[in-house]
Amino acid sequence: MADPATIGPRIEELLCQNHPLLDVELSAFRKSAEDARAILGDLDSRIVQARELLENLLSARQRAQSRLEDIKSLLHPCIFGHCISKISSDEDPDALDPKGAPWLLARVCHRWRELAVNTPQLWTRLLLDFDTHLGHITERQCAYKTGLFIQRSRGLPMEVYLGSMKSVAAHPVIPALEVSIPQWRYLDVDLPWASLESLSGNSFPSLRALWLRLRSNPLDLHVDVFQPMRVPVLRDFEMIPSESWQALEHVPFPWSHLTSVLRFPAFNVKALNYLRTMAELKELDVLASETRTPVHDVISLPKLRRLNITEDNNAAGRSKEFFSALAIPALSELTLRYYDDEAVLHFPASPLPLGNLIKLDISCEMNSHRENTEHLLNFLALTHHVESLRLYDLNMTVEFAAGLNLDKITDGLPARLPCLQFLDIGNCKFAPTANDFGAEEISNANASRSTGMDGNGRGAATNETGTQFDPRSRLAEDHCRCLKRVRFPRWLYVETRRERPHSFLELTSSVELECGVTTRDIDS
Repeated sequence: MADPATIGPRIEELLCQNHPLLDVELSAFRKSAEDARAILGDLDSRIVQARELLENLLSARQRAQSRLEDIKSLLHPCIFGHCISKISSDEDPDALDPKGAPWLLARVCHRWRELAVNTPQLWTRLLLDFDTHLGHITERQCAYKTGLFIQRSRGLPMEVYLGSMKSVAAHPVIPALEVSIPQWRYLDVDLPWASLESLSGNSFPSLRALWLRLRSNPLDLHVDVFQPMRVPVLRDFEMIPSESWQALEHVPFPWSHLTSVLRFPAFNVKALNYLRTMAELKELDVLASETRTPVHDVISLPKLRRLNITEDNNAAGRSKEFFSALAIPALSELTLRYYDDEAVLHFPASPLPLGNLIKLDISCEMNSHRENTEHLLNFLALTHHVESLRLYDLNMTVEFAAGLNLDKITDGLPARLPCLQFLDIGNCKFAPTANDFGAEEISNANASRSTGMDGNGRGAATNETGTQFDPRSRLAEDHCRCLKRVRFPRWLYVETRRERPHSFLELTSSVELECGVTTRDIDS
């Protein structure tokens, strides 16, 4: 392309006359125009490419920003969720407390407020303790803040707690609560019976767990006003006190669909009638109290896997009686608690319901009566398939410690607990008569299970009462070596480590120990 500096004077000359361009000049002008068009086309092409690259970079940035926002939207609810404890916690703040989450989180800064308000998971645990509202907020304010709380939950499943010493049937918050009933998945009610009237007639389509702690006399319920409460998908149920079961005929629950029932009164006539219909029940927590109603027929619970029985004071033998009335072929976990420290202990005597039992927890006081030790050892002899045994709050006697020699055969009977893998005596203590015996005997009992010898390598051991047992008399080798883990009190570790280090280290060679120290620490 021609230089514009040389073309300028020639153009001025041509403008002053009418002569045509020379052929050379015409060719140069035409070439300059073509070169300019080529340069413009190249620049336009490069501009288009640059724009495409910019658009691609902007799109990539937008996608990265979107992923970052997605991560934030996932992380912030998780982080904020740690500020919200489970509604079953006794330390839960009231949902309307301005010093508690989520209200406090929304007052830190504008960004946190935006996140808190737009994180519906923060607004799904509604705990209303009406007694704490007295003198702090008016009933109208309570209703407004409750409605705002529910609105921010945005339809997510909710856990609800309602508590008051007095009836709240006429409280203005009730209409706001009724709007959210379809969201309720867990409901914990600690109210007078009359307060249930305000919730009667409603359907709870998503409610799966219901815990009723009802105050006052259930007979005070106005039956003519109370309408049935429909809970079609209810699975977990708990009610106290036991007298409240008398009024449940006015609250038609789907008993046949329940899978978990807690605090069941063992000998309440109404409750027993309901229990007979619970064909899907998998977990049952029973309170055997002094009150007794004879159970004449067998109660079949074919799917029950977990059974907890608590025997109250002055109710000796009630747990055994209730257990004998059950047909529970699928039972795999059993917990027995005995609260009466002065009573003679009575354990289940039939091996039939224990055929599939693999986990056993027992809490009792053995030292009050000598026969308690014999009763417990006889019961353990029936639990042939138990893999996990936990004994807690137990005053262990000399005789029981000797009886825990798991390879011992007595009167031709099989060894106790031949399948045991985990033994937990971490919360036990020894009776005063076993001060010089407990640590040594427990070490011997477990060492014999792993080695076939006592802690000193002898083939037999003798306790302080003069009773001899031979740990070499045991089942087949594969049964003797099942025990894998033992948890015991720290004081027992210290005593055994100091007085019988040889037997203690023999035990650690094949059994994992739990006592705040590891086997590696012990061996070193």
